[in-house]
Amino acid sequence: MSTATITVHHTSTAGGLRGAVSSEWTKLWSVRSTWLNVVGAVLLTGLLGLQLGFSAAYERDNPAPGQLVEPSEVGGMAIGALMIVQVVIAAFAMVPVTSEYATGSIRSTLQWTPVRRNVVLGKALVLAPVLFLYGALLGLVAAIGAGLAAGRWADWTASALVMDLLQIGVYATLAGLFTAGIAFLVRNTAGTLTAAFLLLLVVPMMLGQSSIRALQWLAALLPGGAGNGFLDGSGDPLSPGASLAVLVVWAVGGLALGLRVLQQRDA
Repeated sequence: MSTATITVHHTSTAGGLRGAVSSEWTKLWSVRSTWLNVVGAVLLTGLLGLQLGFSAAYERDNPAPGQLVEPSEVGGMAIGALMIVQVVIAAFAMVPVTSEYATGSIRSTLQWTPVRRNVVLGKALVLAPVLFLYGALLGLVAAIGAGLAAGRWADWTASALVMDLLQIGVYATLAGLFTAGIAFLVRNTAGTLTAAFLLLLVVPMMLGQSSIRALQWLAALLPGGAGNGFLDGSGDPLSPGASLAVLVVWAVGGLALGLRVLQQRDA
């Protein structure tokens, strides 16, 4: 008499990339700071859109002598609003990283996902589509507010607006992933937000306004300057395509640096 042996193979994916993505999605939407960021950003962007729309209408109702007056594209005004509130998007992107270091829950995350590459990839894969939609949403809110405030001076051309919103979504994604990467390096909220504020807004703006060509090039090679070059399409000093490539390098480089630091340091 023979005995049949049945072998059951059980594969757990809890610590794999799929489990990491599922966990990061849950954590992102289960904390109050995520929703507070979204609500605050929508309100701020809407107010900025109204302000830009009123300013555009006033300038066109009171033109300088000989000035050619044309309607203002609502998508262009949305881009202007986004460049101001982009730090709020950066704050959204860094919270999944810095909040875990602040509370010490990063230790639990690394226990459940021991392959540290999967921790960074899981956060990036969750953040990427969310940031794209987040940026496009804020752009739409700003465009509607600006268009309503500008009144008869608003250009609502649908094709141009859609293209502007897509570009805003792409920039929000890349800028946010870059911020998430440096969050693994800095590991605290204040430091990460300061670095993002400087590299995305302050330093590129200061250098870009210089009359020295070398400083203008330096500004265009920073993440904020590359974003401005990608969105405004001026081609000076970099073309929109080249600016997009610079943004991709910053985003990938930030995540790669964050992964390297995570692999070398203890939680």
